[in-house]
This record gives sequence, structure tokens and C-alpha cells, in this order.
Amino acid sequence: MGKNDWDFSNINNQIDLAKADLSQDINKMIEKNARIVKAIGPTIDAIRKVSEEYAPFINAVKDLRELIRDQYPVVKQNGRLSFYEGIHQACLINTNYGWCLSSNVSISAYRRIASSEDSQEEKDRLFVLEFEADNFDLYIAEKNHIIITSNQEWREFYEECFYLIDNGKYQAAIPSLMSAVEHELAFEGTNDIGKPLINRVKSSLEREEDRNSFLYAISTSVISLLNNRIFKYRDFSRQRLSIINRNWVLHGRDKPSLWKKEDVYKLIALISALRMLNRRFE
Repeated sequence: MGKNDWDFSNINNQIDLAKADLSQDINKMIEKNARIVKAIGPTIDAIRKVSEEYAPFINAVKDLRELIRDQYPVVKQNGRLSFYEGIHQACLINTNYGWCLSSNVSISAYRRIASSEDSQEEKDRLFVLEFEADNFDLYIAEKNHIIITSNQEWREFYEECFYLIDNGKYQAAIPSLMSAVEHELAFEGTNDIGKPLINRVKSSLEREEDRNSFLYAISTSVISLLNNRIFKYRDFSRQRLSIINRNWVLHGRDKPSLWKKEDVYKLIALISALRMLNRRFE
């Protein structure tokens, strides 16, 4: 072999050895990363779950910060902050039409809807738009919040409820959601049902919650919605109420053909609000 000739067989052998070493190194790195991911996987899942559980409270704080900034001129003039009163009034207005302040709805949007035209059709239209805006962001947030914060015994139940809703089976979902409302009310573990159960929850809220607080503003409107609308007694021989009624639904006196998407969203918002109050007491 001349001096200008190359020993390609030797070079090829060296390349093959280098490839083999590199392949082993890559496999070791993959195995190591897999072990790390497996080890920290539960931690990542726990962090994700906590962030999703408390996202509504974080969003509420952001909303409140914006409200405080908007209210600053009033505070500077009068020396007191009255935005809780504004939230409370918005809650009382909207719950009169069946819509409570849920865990994930924007407070500013909720107040804006409260100041809109006082008609059932307009309130329903605006809240349905809010639930479905930005590719159903609010609906998805409420759905995830309710499922993730449920205990194991009820999680599958809620998953099946939302499966029905996602597939437009509102008439099948309504009785289940109505039953879930009473389940959320019974967070203290009591034998009370119906109005006595609502009164028990009302007493707990009045006893334990500061009357000048964000949660009290929500809780009083929830109790008002339950007492005066959802759980309101209505003789079955009389004309149907405009807002879906627990007694008529669960006792088989209502007409399922009248149950609509907005009724589903109202019950989701109510369950979400009750869940937020329950976690406060927990």
C-alpha cells in the first residue's frame, strides 16, 4: 500500500466503535431520564392538581385586585372600600335569574351581566355566551374544577354527568346535577334534606363567615338562589316557574322537553359555588 493510500477498513472499524459507544451513552441517558421522570411524576401530578384546585381562588384574587384599582377613586373620596357590597348586589341580581357567582367566572364579567337588561332571556343569553366564549373556556374550567376537587366516590359520577353534557344529553344530565346540588349542600354530614338542609347551611355561614368578606357575598346569594328559586315550594297544580325547580324535577312533575343548555350551566355554576364554599369550611 502506498503512502497516499488510506486504510479505510480501520477507519470504518473506529467509526463503528464510536457509534456503539454513542448508542450506549444515549441509552443510558434515556434510562436515567426515564427513572427521573418516574420518580418525580407523582410530584408533578400533585403540583398540577393543587394548581388546578386553587386556580379559581387565584383568578378571584386577580379580579379583586382589578376591582380595587377601579374603586380607588371612590375609596380616596369616601375613605372606605365598598366593592364587596357591589359584588353582593351583583350576586343578588343574577341569582334572581338563576345564575350564581361560580368558582371560575370573571367577577368583572359577572358584574357586567348583572347591570344588563333585567330579563330572563337576556341574562340567560349573556351567561351562555360567557360559558362558551373562547372555545368553551369557562365551561371547561368549571368541569375540570368540579371533577378534580370531588372525592373518589363522586368523581366517576361527575365524569359521567359531563360526558352526557358534552354529548348534548341535557335532559338526562339535569336530574343528576340536581341531586348533586343536595350532595354539595350536605358537606357537614347531616340527615337534613330540602329546606331544613339549606337553613342549616345558612346558619353555618352566618356563624362562621365575616359579613364583609368575599365568600359571604357569594354565600348569601347562593342561599337566596336555593331558597327563593331552585328549592322554592311550588304546588304541582300551578304554572311552572321560569327557573328549573328541584321538587318538580326530582318528583317527576316537570317536563324534560323544557330543560335546556342554560339550565345545565346554571346548575354547574351552583355546584361550583357550593364546592368553593365547602372547601372554605374544610
